[in-house]
Parts: sequence; structure tokens; C-alpha cells
Amino acid sequence: MDQIRLRIIHRKRLLNCNVMIFTETWLNSGIPDNATELAGHHTLRADRTADESGKTRGGGLCIYVNKAWCTNSVIVGRHCSANLEFLMTKELIVDFRKERGGTHDPIHINGMAVERVPSFKFLGTHISEDLSWTTNTSSLVKKAHQRLFFLRTLKKNQLSSAILVNFYRCAVESILTNCVTAWYGSCSVAERKALQRVVKTAQRITGTPLSAIEDIQRKRCLRRARGILKDSSHPAHRLFSLLPSGRRLRCLRTRTSRLRNSFFPRPSVYNGHSTLPLVNSS
Repeated sequence: MDQIRLRIIHRKRLLNCNVMIFTETWLNSGIPDNATELAGHHTLRADRTADESGKTRGGGLCIYVNKAWCTNSVIVGRHCSANLEFLMTKELIVDFRKERGGTHDPIHINGMAVERVPSFKFLGTHISEDLSWTTNTSSLVKKAHQRLFFLRTLKKNQLSSAILVNFYRCAVESILTNCVTAWYGSCSVAERKALQRVVKTAQRITGTPLSAIEDIQRKRCLRRARGILKDSSHPAHRLFSLLPSGRRLRCLRTRTSRLRNSFFPRPSVYNGHSTLPLVNSS
């Protein structure tokens, strides 16, 4: 609460905010209202209780209404149920068998069938049932093009190239390379060109050479492989083994292009063409 109060004092944007909503507050009946009050705001709490949800901790909702905007806010109703945990459950089936032998039976939770979807978004990445990345790349390209508008605006205001590049890396490149080690290797040529076109557009705006998406993916694959090699407790540690030289990874045997283009075989390929050793001599 002290941090929230300090932010409100020093940030006018938060001070003038009409409504602030905080989830997962973990508040309970043992915490008095005066401990959670904010000056100039009316507090509305909805703590999770064991009687209503069956859980003894976690959850909770707290709403702060600016008194300068509304002075008569009240709670007209409330509801808490353990079934709410299942409202966002989705089912996605990945099945590459040539002979599937019929359809898959739906999953039921508390008597309700779970919705089956062809794709879903997990940690910012769109995963499709055929494990193609068309939906994901198109979404990233669309979002990146929207951010390029702000980059052009900064350019029109004659900001330096250093600031433009910094903004590009924070607002555009971070989107294009989100989980890039997982999906870029399996992208089609057209999808890779669409991603690189965004980089080329940003280069024209900033007037500075920018790293290609493929180069970024290569560096991140090698960096992640180094981390896995150093961590013997990692579940994928056994998938990486060094050659007798101790400087190159042994290539994994793959039978399908889907596995060949995934993350685990890629570091051995990249490291074989890299002048940098995978493991530091020190």
C-alpha cells in the first residue's frame, strides 16, 4: 500500500484516475479497511472467502473510486464461486496421426463441456492445432506495424537516431522476437519475409542498420543452450551433449522437418556455423 500511495502522490496520471482496480489482492477479514484506504478515493473490497469459493487464500478484488469523479458508489451485488476458475478453460487438440480413427470426445468439467478451439494465446504466443505459426506471425506483424506509427512520429519531431533505435528495440523488436526461439525455426519463407519487412521499414525510419530477426533468433538459441548446459537439473539437459572437442554441440537425430526446425536441434546447427564457442574456455 505504501508503494501505491507514493505512486499516486508523484504521478499525476494516477492521481486523476477515476477508477483503479486491483486483482489478486489476497485481502481477508483480518485486514481492516483503514489499512487499504487511499486519500480521495472510496474503497470497495471483494475478498475471497472459504465459505463462498472453497479456498482459504488468494484471489480478491479491490476497487478505488475517485471521489472527485463519483461520490455515491456502492456495492449492489457480489458473487464468488469456485466454478469461476473454469470459465476460461479451452481445449486444443494436436493430432498428426494419419488415421485418427474417429473424433475426440469432449472434456467435461463439472458437467459442462470445455470449448474446443483451433488456436489459443499463451504467454503472448498464438499456438495452433496444426503447430503452424501463421496466426502468430500475422498477429506480431500487425502489432509491430501499429508501433511503427509512434516511431514515425518521433522521427517527425527530429529526435536523434539513438533515441529512435532505443524506442524500436523496446516497442517493436521486443514484439517481433517474443518467444522467437520457439516458433521462428518452423516459420515459412513468406512469414519470415513479412517479419523482416517490418525491420527494413524501421531501418528506413531510423536511418540505422538493425539486427535481422534471424540473427537475433540464432543468438538467443545459443544463449539458451548455454544456460541449459550449465544447469544439470534442467529437464532438457540430456538433449544437449558436447563433441569431444568440448566446443561444439552434437547434432540431434531427427526424422521429421517439424522436429528438425524446433528449438532443440537448432543450437547445434547454429553453433556449427558460428565462430564463437558454445562453452567459454574459462
